[in-house]
Amino acid sequence: MPRQAFSAEEIVVQKQRIMDEAAKVMASEGISQLSMRALAASVDMTAANLYNYFPSKRQLFIETTQRGYELLDSYTKEGIASFEEPRDKLAGLLKSAVRFAHDWTGYWELMVHPPLQLREDLESDDSDLTGDLRQRTSNRMIDLFAALLSQSGVTLTAPEADSSMPGIAGIAEDGFGPDTIWVRVITLLTNTHGLIDLYNHKMLDGFNVDVPPLIDALIDSSIDILLPAVDHSVPEAN
Repeated sequence: MPRQAFSAEEIVVQKQRIMDEAAKVMASEGISQLSMRALAASVDMTAANLYNYFPSKRQLFIETTQRGYELLDSYTKEGIASFEEPRDKLAGLLKSAVRFAHDWTGYWELMVHPPLQLREDLESDDSDLTGDLRQRTSNRMIDLFAALLSQSGVTLTAPEADSSMPGIAGIAEDGFGPDTIWVRVITLLTNTHGLIDLYNHKMLDGFNVDVPPLIDALIDSSIDILLPAVDHSVPEAN
């Protein structure tokens, strides 16, 4: 009796299983070492069957990148869901991004260090290969930056408060000069990216401390670079 064809839902599940396995291979051996034949064997199917799901390695990379952004989007949404204050939301977003990059190192590496041709494909003007997931994640972070500044007494004009990189001329008058505030933002993001690399390469283990609390402390201190924490303690009476 011929085998019954997979339903659309079963095909999605099967493709996700393949992409997750590809991410594990990329995490352990590197993107360049991913072989379609070896990947097929690791998911217990023939190479010919694998090509039914992904007709080329390029297509596998494209769809795996998209799934990576979907997972990152899910992590960051969950990371900010339980917080109300912008500063806490920003910390939750960054910490959840670190968790995603550690849990799914292969996806992270493909997203931030893709092969050159894939990067060109993803960034081409006529391409929508990752949907708007990357932009939505970026917008969410920029919104939190803007909310954090606004909550701290900086009035943002409408163009500055939208979901693109805010203009900075208007906030120069409030003491956050145009050459400093977004440099601090970039410093914060650079610190987080560097922290991910240290974590994923087990460099933090050498400090002989419990790593997750250390990561939380490093992220919190990085947010202080953007905008120092306000001390709400009540001064002691003389």
